[in-house]
Amino acid sequence: MTEPAVVPPLKRVTLWVRNLERSLALYRDALGLAVLEEKQLQGAAIARMVGLDEASLRIVHLGRPGESFGWIGLYEIRDTAPRPMAETGSPRQFPLYGQATLVFETTAVTQIAAKLAALEGVTIMAGPSAYARADGTFEELIFLDPDGIAVSLMGFTPTV
Repeated sequence: MTEPAVVPPLKRVTLWVRNLERSLALYRDALGLAVLEEKQLQGAAIARMVGLDEASLRIVHLGRPGESFGWIGLYEIRDTAPRPMAETGSPRQFPLYGQATLVFETTAVTQIAAKLAALEGVTIMAGPSAYARADGTFEELIFLDPDGIAVSLMGFTPTV
């Protein structure tokens, strides 16, 4: 008998972004995720959560309407003190140890690839590429978002 999971399904992945509008152009407009929640937070408690004395935080949660898990959180920190947000080193490399990749399943890899080509800051790393298995064909596109976060789009067409 299998034990139930101690931790339920993943609620959200939080992405710390430099420019929320640019990230929305990708995740909302090109990938089609719906805005589920949008808010602005500020004050000492919020700043302390991110290790600063002062900060405001703009948050947009994206996902599928009606779902309470599997969200993408876009978090943009502004008005920081005593320092600006730090940058990660060399975000335009792939793959790196410790790096995560967001993987989305879609039947529209080729159509989305055309949208991504027009977006500022998106770097296509591989694909779209197709590879066959006995049960069908996978199509995959790997790219880095404007903040260097790796994203994979995967589609599968079964053999008929």
